[in-house]
Amino acid sequence: MSRPGISNGTFTAYPQGYWVINPLHWQLLFVFGAWCALGGAQKLSPVLKSPITIVLAIAYLVFAFLIVRSWYYPTLSEFKPGWLHDFLYPIDKTNLDPLRFIHFAAYAVLAAWLVPKTWSALHSPWLKPAILCGQHSLEIFCLGVFLSSAAHFIITETSGGWPTQITISLAGVAIMVAVAAWLDFFKNFNRKYGFDGRVADADIAGGYA
Repeated sequence: MSRPGISNGTFTAYPQGYWVINPLHWQLLFVFGAWCALGGAQKLSPVLKSPITIVLAIAYLVFAFLIVRSWYYPTLSEFKPGWLHDFLYPIDKTNLDPLRFIHFAAYAVLAAWLVPKTWSALHSPWLKPAILCGQHSLEIFCLGVFLSSAAHFIITETSGGWPTQITISLAGVAIMVAVAAWLDFFKNFNRKYGFDGRVADADIAGGYA
């Protein structure tokens, strides 16, 4: 028994000959997120808030947890029937296996259920850094890719002990929060002022306030 997957079309790359992450497939996450931000989430709201959907999401995450545990504890694999093994594997990372997308969707369902938009803690200053990074997720994601490569280089060129790793991690988080705050400042600045630095809303006389 085999599980249908997404086609493996991608570009060639140097030197392995293939892309570790196929951008054509992983763009699905960004497109789905953009669609949700533009009103798709409201259309899906009845489905996301359904008790059946929440139960299915929890059940899937528990199932995924047990499957992952079986990778580290071979004795658990004895309880996995052969047809299930053939259905699940290989779990393709390069081409965004459907199971990975379902995993992401299950987390999104639980997040929407556990963290409603009216939750007062969302206005807490302690969560402000995380919210800022989320509001500029694409830019911070791209920055994170660069920072992870830089961190890997530093760790491999130094002792790489836990003090170094903690310092690098904290520095990376601080940089991402600082960049997110900087982007948010200019976003609000451009919203209040025109690109030429003048107040966007003109007064009755036709001048700029």
